[in-house]
Amino acid sequence: MIRSRLTAKIAAVIVVVLIIGFGASTVLTIRQESALLVEQSKAAARRLTSALISSVEAAMLQERPDVTRAMITELRGTSPVEGLDIYRRNGVEAFTDLATLEEVERNAGLPKEVFENIKRMRREPGRRMTGPLFQRALQTLETQETIELQDGVPLFTLHRPVINQEKCQGCHGSDHKVRAVVRVATSMEPVFAAVRAQRNRQILVAVLTILAAGGVLAIAMRQMVVKPIQGVAAVARRIGEGDFGARVAVASRDEIGVLGGALNEMTEHLARARDEVAARNAELATTLESLQASRRQVELLEQLKGELSKFVPDAVKALLERDPNATELEKRTEEVSVLFLDISGYTKLSERLDPRALNRLVQTYFSSFLEIIRTHHGDVNETAGDGLMVIFERAPQGDRAGRAWDHALNATRAAFAIRQRTLELNEEHRGRLEPVELHMGINTGEALVGATKLGGAGGQRWTFTASGPVTNVAARLAASATGGEIVVGPATAERIRAHFVLESLGEKRFKNVSEPIAVYRLIPPGVYEKIA
Repeated sequence: MIRSRLTAKIAAVIVVVLIIGFGASTVLTIRQESALLVEQSKAAARRLTSALISSVEAAMLQERPDVTRAMITELRGTSPVEGLDIYRRNGVEAFTDLATLEEVERNAGLPKEVFENIKRMRREPGRRMTGPLFQRALQTLETQETIELQDGVPLFTLHRPVINQEKCQGCHGSDHKVRAVVRVATSMEPVFAAVRAQRNRQILVAVLTILAAGGVLAIAMRQMVVKPIQGVAAVARRIGEGDFGARVAVASRDEIGVLGGALNEMTEHLARARDEVAARNAELATTLESLQASRRQVELLEQLKGELSKFVPDAVKALLERDPNATELEKRTEEVSVLFLDISGYTKLSERLDPRALNRLVQTYFSSFLEIIRTHHGDVNETAGDGLMVIFERAPQGDRAGRAWDHALNATRAAFAIRQRTLELNEEHRGRLEPVELHMGINTGEALVGATKLGGAGGQRWTFTASGPVTNVAARLAASATGGEIVVGPATAERIRAHFVLESLGEKRFKNVSEPIAVYRLIPPGVYEKIA
């Protein structure tokens, strides 16, 4: 289809060019030859007119008007002209009436027999001549020519004035320059027919020449241009389908050969680029597999981190986020509040309950306590069967938008929240789990606080500790509390006195504590018996 369209376009262009060039030349030749034929015909008509006029004048010089009339009549019948008429200068047809005869008779006289012969030849004159060519011939004394149609026939008409020469003035007088105007009409139809025949022949020759030349040139262009382009297009299609081994057969150094060479070079570049891209893709695929494997490991580690974070104190997690390779968080002396809590009657429960049921009970209650502890900024330091040790510190610098909190208040509020949550859980699990009562003790004071990574042959473990008497006293306070009570030491009582109601239990001595300690019991809201 491409070849057919391109061949048709090339053939059309060639034909148009030949028509414009050769056609213009043919038209010009036809016009020149037609003009030459017409001019030759006109020249023949002029010579014939001159011969006719010469014959008429020769007869008139013999002073034989009768012979002249007879000769004109004969010429009209035998000459190859369509019309031969002679008009006097007044436009009346000559040699018809006796006006000229009488003029000659007055000026020169005529033999009687001549006069009688002419009288017998008299006839009525034809149509009077008044045309513009006739008038110009009289005025300019020059022959006037024109081509006119008469009954559909083209005629070459001449109006030639007959000069009143001196030798003629003896008969015609000398008061005028023109004796008569001769009108000769010659048919141009044979000439125009010859012109048309010649034009048709030349047009036919031109058309055949154009078609032949166009066909030859179109075939040549198809062989030299269309087929090579078709070959280039076929190779381009193969390249487009991914065959980078396709090459154009370059057989010439013309523009099409240059195009084929450029296409071959482009194909070589594309093949190299494809190989490079394939190699890069392979590398990317390998890298992607590695990244996906790494991502899966990271996801697994994040999942493990989420699970293990439940068992890691918040302070230790913050340390690891700052420096995963740290061996210890520098121990510092810090005022803290320590909350100890344990389940009242745990030993008897463990004897009555199945270990799994006991574990489920502890897990249910203590899991609810963890969220309360985090909410009040505490860290679970130790778990021991039925007990928890929770450390409450002051707010870190810059935390909480720069606002500090009181760790003693946090510990107290957490203890009340845990107590309330225990009552709620007892109600929720009534009939399914044993009801639980807690012993809780809170003590405030300075302790050596920090996180330590313990290492050994079996692996490594982080721990967060608060060391000092404050921890030991908190444990003793919790142990001294009866079911459901919250007891606090003197430092804690002093810190929370403005916020909670306290009942003084007096001074008590505790194991491994040298001096007696003032003990206070927190009064739940709504209960007021002894106010400290």
